[in-house]
Amino acid sequence: MAKTKQEVFTSPWALPIVRDGATKYFADLRLREFRNISYPHNYIGFDSEQGRSICRQNGIIICPHCGTSVIISPSLDIGKLRCVKCFSLLVPVFDI
Repeated sequence: MAKTKQEVFTSPWALPIVRDGATKYFADLRLREFRNISYPHNYIGFDSEQGRSICRQNGIIICPHCGTSVIISPSLDIGKLRCVKCFSLLVPVFDI
């Protein structure tokens, strides 16, 4: 039997939208920045003070071991939450 190559379909995907006050931002998890929807050249890095606050408010956590960013729901049972890349235990912090 001849082996067939698997086709990999890569397509653009929509970035999640988060809010900080009245301002909406695209949350770019790969670049680790929030980009203002109205003015995309204005961005806030995840590692800035305002960026860390927006991350806490919206459930975005960064793995301290490998740096992978993910968005999780505060309603999840987070007792044994692990990173999707390196499987390290994560401890998210939410502003409620």
